[in-house]
Amino acid sequence: MNTNYRRRRILIALALSSLMVLSGLSVFSFVSGGNSTTLVARTADSSSANGNNSTLYLSPGATPEFVDNFNPYNIWTEPTGIMGMIYEPLLQVNTYNGTVIPWLATGYSFSKSGLYLNMTLRQNVTFSNGQPFNSYDVVYTFNIQKKAINAWGAIENISAQGLYKVSFKFYTPQTNYLFYIGCQAIMPTNQSWEQQTGSNGVPDPQSAVVTDPIGTGPYVLSSFSPQKVVLVKNPHYWQKGLPKIDRLVYNDYTSNSALSLALAEGKVQWASVFEPNVTSLFVQNNPKTNHYWYPAGQPVTMMVNDLMPFLNESYVRQALSLAINRTAICQIGEYGYEKPANAANILQQQLSYLNKTNLNQANSLAQFNPSKALSMLEEHGFKLNSKKQLEYSNGTLVPTISLMSVAGYSDWDTDITIIAADLKAIGINVVTTTPTGSNLASDIADGDYQLAVDTVSGIGPNPWYDYSGLVGSVTPIGKTAYVNEERWNATGTDFMSAYANYTLTGNLTLQDKYTNEMVNVMLNQMPIIPLVYSGDWYEYVNNTIGGWPNQNNSFWIPMPWYPHPSEVVVLHLYPLTSAKAVKVTSTVTYEYIGVAIVVVVIAAVAGVTLVNKRQKKRND
Repeated sequence: MNTNYRRRRILIALALSSLMVLSGLSVFSFVSGGNSTTLVARTADSSSANGNNSTLYLSPGATPEFVDNFNPYNIWTEPTGIMGMIYEPLLQVNTYNGTVIPWLATGYSFSKSGLYLNMTLRQNVTFSNGQPFNSYDVVYTFNIQKKAINAWGAIENISAQGLYKVSFKFYTPQTNYLFYIGCQAIMPTNQSWEQQTGSNGVPDPQSAVVTDPIGTGPYVLSSFSPQKVVLVKNPHYWQKGLPKIDRLVYNDYTSNSALSLALAEGKVQWASVFEPNVTSLFVQNNPKTNHYWYPAGQPVTMMVNDLMPFLNESYVRQALSLAINRTAICQIGEYGYEKPANAANILQQQLSYLNKTNLNQANSLAQFNPSKALSMLEEHGFKLNSKKQLEYSNGTLVPTISLMSVAGYSDWDTDITIIAADLKAIGINVVTTTPTGSNLASDIADGDYQLAVDTVSGIGPNPWYDYSGLVGSVTPIGKTAYVNEERWNATGTDFMSAYANYTLTGNLTLQDKYTNEMVNVMLNQMPIIPLVYSGDWYEYVNNTIGGWPNQNNSFWIPMPWYPHPSEVVVLHLYPLTSAKAVKVTSTVTYEYIGVAIVVVVIAAVAGVTLVNKRQKKRND
């Protein structure tokens, strides 16, 4: 994204991994109503068709002007989240906890060898141009990416097994690929714009401009301007009776202050914006209707360049972790909205994966204990001189260290000031700098840094994904790294063995074993230093619309900028003025025929490393 550093840092790195086997869980098909009536992609606004005239005004955060391009290859296009209302995945996956809802796929199974993933597709689904959805669309979606952008390298072949079954064949067992296959947005075959070629004559569908998007989602495009995009509901959507909300209006706000004001004035009902004083600026305007919930997201970390002298020792990194007062960072820098992160660098929601030993160490290494930090350094020959400066055993001063954070984030500005003072207390002099987001990203990727505040962990339903962005070959300083930007050399540890073995099995006991082996190495090596859990900013107004997720009913990931999860949220919403409104409290209500609806939990999932930098909208 163009104006927010952390959205610009969203990237998808393709990686080889394995396919998951669900142990002890049954997945049954469940079928929703729908038909094949033709619906034009950019249709007239029919918001008052059912008499409710229900409209939801939303903003995923401060953005530049919108661009009239709904190319499904750019799922994170502005306004972020909107693509998930038009294009749908095979599975809806809650990356907080691994919960899965079958979507365009109703079931899946894996061969005993782990070389095949077989998926059963939902019937009676049409695209918004009237074209029936079937297995050939799925095959087309994946094959066009394999050919055009060299994606899905672990997949040898994708084939249709009739109209409603698809088989994915892998070169090697891939027990972690379900998550990424399941989350792929599906597009119809025969898209003329996908034949577009780049300047070199090679097909380049990613660069095509798509102004009439065609998908299976609950909404279609009604109107577009650089300041406002309007979606109206698809009256022939396959989930009978859904959506309950007729119109979605995405308004453009180019700054956090403008969006915060619009939210306070009731012009926006669903937003993701960082507000230093959300209670006084927003909630107190109308405590009955104005609400927020900031669930814990990815760890914000202090990136460490592990190739730099002094910082290239694991005990030094552990000492730095012990010297940092995370509670002060949370209370002062983050206004109490965020919580201290544990040292294992995994999501707070996934701490249950850790055994007792690892959990205790993860908590211990994240405790503020400067005396222990100094003792750890002294055990390795360092000492404080008479001026309270840290020296090597030969009397040479430890050089001044640079700590960077992206410009414009007032809370991170405070955070790095706190960190610098904490490290000063154990004799380490730190100079803070705040380059632009693009410069910071470039410096980290090129290894031109010592310490930097950033979010770098992968995202997915279990710790394997949290670590996916941290591993890879060690890129020399001066060369661009796309993963392992901390340049950690895992050679000589058991990490890569456990990381690889995890993907080769569907046995949950073995996966837990490998997870804890990875965590143990991470804690002992500490290639980066987790600081706090980023807040997933989420505000909502329930004066005219109900069904919102909240801390007491956390049925799904709540932020409007997250493309596929935001669809699940919208399908729970209903107009409060409607006499027919039915409150949904757990999962979307489906019409099902003769089968059980089972929500399953992914024990292991992945293959494409989605390093989704969870978006933390901040002060201007």
